[in-house]
Amino acid sequence: MQNSNNIDPVKISNFLKNIPVPEKNPEIPSELKFKIEKLAGEEIPNLSILFENIELVWLLSSDNRLGVTTFSGDYNEIFRKKRLNLPLGDIKIGLHPILIDDEKLYNHTLVHEILHASGMFEHSPRHDQLTNEIAPSPSFSESSVLRYLQAIVISTTDVLSWECKNCNFIWTRNTFIRPKKCPKCSSFL
Repeated sequence: MQNSNNIDPVKISNFLKNIPVPEKNPEIPSELKFKIEKLAGEEIPNLSILFENIELVWLLSSDNRLGVTTFSGDYNEIFRKKRLNLPLGDIKIGLHPILIDDEKLYNHTLVHEILHASGMFEHSPRHDQLTNEIAPSPSFSESSVLRYLQAIVISTTDVLSWECKNCNFIWTRNTFIRPKKCPKCSSFL
């Protein structure tokens, strides 16, 4: 049986490469700064310095990430500064230009990356909780970008349809996860 989750990153990049990159760099909305200060201010030392040291840029359209955080120092220097509660230095956050069409996903991704920039390097439960408190992730129904990305991911996999071995019903794949039952005869797949 083919693996239904073999994603081809090159194909994904090909779908995204024609998205225009805005001339103006992304910005942190003032209401987002306020929420970060209110909800995470005690956990993030030197928050005002952090905002001064962040440079926001657009990623290349062909990049297959929604956001990425990079630090100017090396790994050991960053961890030493974090341990001593010192500012982490110059930080660059890159956001994918597809986010410009989806304010909720833009804010969610930006907060996620700002928390990484603050020293929360791991994708911990606290990191997820703070991200969702400050800027909740949009649902699929709220986000045309998420629906578009889901369609891209599905179209780049090896399996584009499902077939029931019991009734031979074939239906087009529209989810990433393999279904458990046939929608026609309800038999387990």
